[in-house]
Amino acid sequence: MITAIVAIILLFTLFSTRILAAEFYIVHDRSTQKCTVVDKPLVTNIRTITLVTDAIYKTRREAESAMRAIKVCSAKK
Repeated sequence: MITAIVAIILLFTLFSTRILAAEFYIVHDRSTQKCTVVDKPLVTNIRTITLVTDAIYKTRREAESAMRAIKVCSAKK
């Protein structure tokens, strides 16, 4: 009985950490020439907004730091 309870707790913990894991992406809007960090994968039919890299970042701070190093995002217009 105790092993069943422990197994249920472990399964719950495993699935809840996957659900709570944050993912951030960098997108570029060609019409405004600006990059933005978003927390959802790009699912849009808008042709002017594109995913800058295939990288998935774990924190917003990490994505913003990477965004500064990307040539398209750091170019001054």
